[in-house]
Amino acid sequence: MKPAVTAATLAICLIFLIFRFWLAVNAKHGDMYNNLDWGAIAVDHGLSGFYDLPKAVWPHSAPNQPAGSIYLHTASVVMDRSVDKIIKRLNDQIPAFPSKLVWWWEWNGSLVTIKYFSILADFIIAAAILVLARHIQRPRTGLLVALAYLVNPALWYNSSFWGQTDSVVAALSLTSLVLLAGRRLAWSPVFLGLSLSVKASWAPILPFYILYYWLNHRSRLLTLLLIPAVVVLAFAPFHPHPDLPGWLSSLYLHRILPGETAFITVLAFNFWNLLFGPYGVPHTIPLFGIPANILGWAAVALLAAPLTIRLVKTPRFTDFVWASALLFFAVFLFAPKMIHRYLYPVFPLLHLALLFDRRRFWLAAALAVMSGLYLINLYYRWWAPGSILLESLYTDRLMKLISVAYLAVFILLYKHSVHAKV
Repeated sequence: MKPAVTAATLAICLIFLIFRFWLAVNAKHGDMYNNLDWGAIAVDHGLSGFYDLPKAVWPHSAPNQPAGSIYLHTASVVMDRSVDKIIKRLNDQIPAFPSKLVWWWEWNGSLVTIKYFSILADFIIAAAILVLARHIQRPRTGLLVALAYLVNPALWYNSSFWGQTDSVVAALSLTSLVLLAGRRLAWSPVFLGLSLSVKASWAPILPFYILYYWLNHRSRLLTLLLIPAVVVLAFAPFHPHPDLPGWLSSLYLHRILPGETAFITVLAFNFWNLLFGPYGVPHTIPLFGIPANILGWAAVALLAAPLTIRLVKTPRFTDFVWASALLFFAVFLFAPKMIHRYLYPVFPLLHLALLFDRRRFWLAAALAVMSGLYLINLYYRWWAPGSILLESLYTDRLMKLISVAYLAVFILLYKHSVHAKV
């Protein structure tokens, strides 16, 4: 029976893979223009001095993503150009070669390659779930959870249709956590550092990661220095000079961390959407005489405190996963300048929690509701695939209702985590 099950699983994964690549060539979000431009300029001009090029060089906007993202975009452009050359050469040398493929790749090749790593990351996340499931001797549950992750529309909409790199960042971080669970203490910080070098979206996990390390692996604390070391090394080719640390600090403070907006919420249907709507209100707007951004982070800290206390009392891996998932959810709901995509880390973490939690059906139902809310939120302002009917449904009342639903799910998960059993 095992070979048959394996063959069936591989067949399902192949179908998911083909479906994702079909999606990839059917949408081109504006972010892809930036990613392709950054990759092409990195290839043509080299990495050294990349971030210091004048604004006139950039067709759309100067790069505001970390080094790891630039490596991904650069590799995508190299792949696109390489495949294009191979196809054209084969077309010239082999009379029977389908010439239409040349035109198809010229039109679609860049979309295939710029989304390739995001698509691949979905399957790496599924593989990480399987590895952890086998580690805790729950392979059947792991297979179901991994397949559920791959089939989730909200997640392939983000990676395959849109082409965002949230799945890449998550794949690296989840690999780090699986390595941590397996006590591979030299490699876990390396992969977390790689994740942070692509984007800082998993940075909120650092306090719990360090705390869990200190509680369970105190003798190996020095290995945590590998996290910043990996990030610095990733940037070294972009600024190969002795003042790299100072240059890197300035780059993060003035370009990467500030982002492109300074609003209390950026399209995210979170708590702030209930008060101010989804876009356009400065994050420093006063509320009860206190800037909203300060109140937001204070709320996150307040919610993180009980999670920290529980983790200190029961420093198990499952408690660490739950605490991290709820922290990310709290950040999405209450922190300033949240984009709708920033809820993404909650999904792989809660899929890991499914492996441990005894009330799996309850948690699976909560995940299904969250996925629906997330998909509805992601569709806002992109409108792809286009539908006048769907656009007309996004009234102020609906968007606030989504915010209330998000808050309700968070409260239920937060309450459940206190009583969760493994």
